[in-house]
Amino acid sequence: MNQIFIDSISNVRMVVGTIRMDVMNITGQTDDKKLQVEKRSEIVMTSAAFQQMLRTLKEVEEKLKDQLEQQQKKPASKKKK
Repeated sequence: MNQIFIDSISNVRMVVGTIRMDVMNITGQTDDKKLQVEKRSEIVMTSAAFQQMLRTLKEVEEKLKDQLEQQQKKPASKKKK
């Protein structure tokens, strides 16, 4: 199984009934501190697969929000002297 680390997704488009997305990775930084990114790969999927991915990502987003809310509700740890 291949694993691909993704810093960002760019250039999402429809081409002949498929959804195509460029997989981007940070490759460095310019002198003025802007990130340099480079296309590393491309994701191609059917519209049905794209819709399923969106549902999954929305579920993950909700879980992340719930986790954050739970963390914010916990009282701050008391510092040891």
